Amino acid sequence: MKALLHIYDFFTAHKPALWISFAVLMVPLLFLALSLRYDEDIMDFLPVTEEDRVVLDALQNQQEASRIVLIVEGEDEDRRLDAIDEINDKFSIFHFPFSISHFPFSISHFPFSIFHFPFSIHDSLFTPEAVHKALLRDKSILSTPGTSFLTPIIQADPLGLVDLKTIDQRQALSRNKSFAFIESPYGSTETKHNAALIDSLHAVTDEVAEAFPNLNIRWIGAPVIAVGNARRIKTDTILCISLSLVFIIALLLYAFPRRRDLALILLSVTFGWIFGMAILRLVTPTVSAVVLGIGSVLIGIAVNYPLHLLVHQRYTTSVRQTLNEVLSPLVVGNITTVGAFLALVPLQATAMRHLGIFAAAMLIGTILFCVFVLPHLMSAEPTPVRDIKMVNGKWSNGKWIVLALTLVAGVYLMVNGKWSNGTWFDPNPSHINYMTAQQRADMEAFESFFSNDQRQTTNDQWHAYWQTHNPQTLISLIQNEAVAVGFRPDAFQPFYDQLLMTQSPNDQINEKMVNGQMVNVISRLSDDFDYLGLVCSIIVFAFLWLSFRSIWLALIAFVPMALSWVWILALMQLFGLQFNIVNIILATFIFGQGDDYTIFIVEGLLYEHRTGKPMLPQYRQSIILSALIMLIGIGILVFAQHPAMHSLGTVTLIGMSVVLIMAVTVPPLLFRLFSK
Repeated sequence: MKALLHIYDFFTAHKPALWISFAVLMVPLLFLALSLRYDEDIMDFLPVTEEDRVVLDALQNQQEASRIVLIVEGEDEDRRLDAIDEINDKFSIFHFPFSISHFPFSISHFPFSIFHFPFSIHDSLFTPEAVHKALLRDKSILSTPGTSFLTPIIQADPLGLVDLKTIDQRQALSRNKSFAFIESPYGSTETKHNAALIDSLHAVTDEVAEAFPNLNIRWIGAPVIAVGNARRIKTDTILCISLSLVFIIALLLYAFPRRRDLALILLSVTFGWIFGMAILRLVTPTVSAVVLGIGSVLIGIAVNYPLHLLVHQRYTTSVRQTLNEVLSPLVVGNITTVGAFLALVPLQATAMRHLGIFAAAMLIGTILFCVFVLPHLMSAEPTPVRDIKMVNGKWSNGKWIVLALTLVAGVYLMVNGKWSNGTWFDPNPSHINYMTAQQRADMEAFESFFSNDQRQTTNDQWHAYWQTHNPQTLISLIQNEAVAVGFRPDAFQPFYDQLLMTQSPNDQINEKMVNGQMVNVISRLSDDFDYLGLVCSIIVFAFLWLSFRSIWLALIAFVPMALSWVWILALMQLFGLQFNIVNIILATFIFGQGDDYTIFIVEGLLYEHRTGKPMLPQYRQSIILSALIMLIGIGILVFAQHPAMHSLGTVTLIGMSVVLIMAVTVPPLLFRLFSK
């Protein structure tokens, strides 16, 4: 630390050298930061291998992933079908090939209709006698008045592999509803283009709804849900950031009456942000926009460094004295926090690696600014800082209560049998999707109508059968019998097309393959969660031991974080909360903040022990101020409606509150026991 003080003394005597060096450094940093490009690929947050990505990309290009389903609800079936037909007529406004199909009849190709219903395949169905009999039955059905609506399904299933009674029974499950569908040409994850498409669809259905006032017309499907998620995130982000900025600025204005100090805090964090983006640009030309969005909460950590300097300036007679007394906990806290975020870098998820690099670089940039530049911008006069009432409270009265409650929390976890059985992490991304109550009910109704399990079973049967039989033989047989019965040879072309559709095992992407890949991804997510907890703990404890040069002091600083984790897990279990692929990032944030707080408290205790002068009140002042900023900045997300953002806010409120209580109560008690 003496070397850093010598650098301060040098630049104090040579101010022009400092400002020239700073200006020269800013030019490449700004160039790199501004050249960083952004994308919105949510799969970057999943630990997917190249094999996983091939399968998942193929899934996005399949019909079911890009399908948008039209639901028309009402008592009169004829009116429902009329509404669908009128919507179909209005699709001329679109500039790409577009068609709408009724479920389950007007189907573009055979498997989508047949593979949603039970059926059996065996050789006796494909004999000349059986085919002739089936086609005679088809002719009889179509000759009956009022059965023209069955034409598409007979074209797709001339041999009657699906019992029409089964279809009728399945339709009964969706009482008073008619389904139709379109295929988005943009897949399910391209929200920018899908948003324009869905807006156009709503414009069409709103117009048709005016002519059919007794019908409820709406859209569901993966593209619709994805667009709804993107818009909900945008709305929640704007609302929550606006509220948090208002409250944080109000808090800082209250705590720092001198506006210059507020400007210095903002300048420090801004430099750190630019530094982080520049370093990230050296690693990758493109980063997920969500990474920088989540990274914005790093302000709650980065603001610690200028806060500690400015608050401590209130109690000293010079900037150099302030730097001398605060430098050690600032640098040690920065190293441990950076180490915790670097634990994200080895993860397989690209966005997690980028977040780890950006977070570490931003915090390094902020501490560099605070150590080398900020002291020369600070006033030599004591910083006017208003006291926060809780700073001077009688914290010692609650220490034994805190330890007792921690013991109760630990017992609670063990009695419930959930200490290490993986219940802390929910790897299912669908649980953090935003859907309205109506959309969720519609999806459940639609999924009950079309059973995925049954479809996959029949898919497997169908492909397995035609691996050992020649489809052209059956096509020729049907064509010959069709002419004999009175049909045209091409009357059943949809069925022929499906029979001729061949896929090699390596090219075929089916649901079973996708499910298998997702199981692997989910398993890796759970492993990553366990890894983060272990590695963050090891890194933080190692740096604490190294910096304090005493295992007992390292334990005094580390034990509050371990106890905090017990509290956090117990409270999350009590309230039915889990970590997920979004709020898992807060595990590193909590460790990062927790070790900063406890390091300052331990440093303050050591200072008081050596000198006999009070130091804890000013350290508590900056710690509590920092915690309040963090709670406001991220905790405000508890008001968000999007499940992922709401979970960030909830976990932050729990985690940061617990970490703060532990940091200001437990170390003094342990230090007193250690000093005896």
